[in-house]
Amino acid sequence: MRIAHLESSLNWGGQELRIIEQTQWLNEHGHTCWILARSGSAILEEARKRNLPHHVIEFRGSANPKIIRQLLDFINQNQLDLIDAHSNRDAAYAMFARWFSKVKVIRSRHVTTPIKDTTLHRLIWKTGNHGIITTADRVGEMILELGLATPENLYTARAGVDAGRYHKGIDSSALKASLGIPEHHRVIANIGMIRHDKGQLFFVKACELIAAQCPDVTFLQIGESTPDTRDYEAEVTSYLGQSKHQDRIKFLGFHSEIEKYQAFSDIIMICSVGTEAQTRLVSQAFLMGNNVVATRVGGLPEMIQHEKTGLLCPPEDPKALADACLRLLNDSELSQKIRDHAERHAHKEMTFERMMEGMLNSYEKTLNGLPVGKH
Repeated sequence: MRIAHLESSLNWGGQELRIIEQTQWLNEHGHTCWILARSGSAILEEARKRNLPHHVIEFRGSANPKIIRQLLDFINQNQLDLIDAHSNRDAAYAMFARWFSKVKVIRSRHVTTPIKDTTLHRLIWKTGNHGIITTADRVGEMILELGLATPENLYTARAGVDAGRYHKGIDSSALKASLGIPEHHRVIANIGMIRHDKGQLFFVKACELIAAQCPDVTFLQIGESTPDTRDYEAEVTSYLGQSKHQDRIKFLGFHSEIEKYQAFSDIIMICSVGTEAQTRLVSQAFLMGNNVVATRVGGLPEMIQHEKTGLLCPPEDPKALADACLRLLNDSELSQKIRDHAERHAHKEMTFERMMEGMLNSYEKTLNGLPVGKH
């Protein structure tokens, strides 16, 4: 297959990483796959670093004739079979590609933010693709509730990660020591972009409650803000600056090799309050033997079976998050039982290979004129 992923976002996050890794996998498995993105975007820079096929298209507005022409020219010159559009703006241009070329179009939806219910957006959703791939059942439910698709035209691609990269055999004791974390300390980590919907303020508040009871726990926030979320980062760091436990709550910024930090972490805390679909952080944590404490937001309850593979809490409730973590810290038998169940489940259902099998099957159905969600 000859495929192009379209992404109009300038920022970097889980969505962009997932596109990069899908593109790399497809090229390594006999397909030809490009990333089409805006100049200066984080995803384009990452594609260059990884020597992935890429092309600049300045996705601006939603119906610029020059951009439509550029996209159609790229499709024709490279004999594309299929394009996969990932954000609202590039999905609009994918609609024109469907109208004015023979290429097949998949629309992917990664987040649980409300879908704009306007005439233009309904037109794009209903006429701009041959099939829709979501990253969580909840995302699909939102699309169905608005009447933007039929169930047979929806497929949920479960979040999968590379079991060769994320596993329990990584020794990062030297990294832990370099961060000044005592060898006997247990570690609770929050990993993700610093944004209001990721709930880092609730993470810090939960950490304070845990720290008051457990002097042998260190807390890590790994990730950075975007230009649009600097104010929220300032709010969180200002609050942290007043905490008497601030010496044990470390904000480390962005790190690409997060598996090295997960390797010495005991608990991954996911404090999302808004747009979480099926974050691959859960899959990573399960494969690496981390306990997971998460909020009941978006697709997280689809990934985590409460009391069996992790612990779920209401959002915006630092006490509930802290209490869940304390249960695991104080009950080694429960902690081990949950980790074992989670790891077995992840190896069966949450690997990258399993996810890509489903993606390829959906692509092939689309190319053959079949609905992506029909079994």
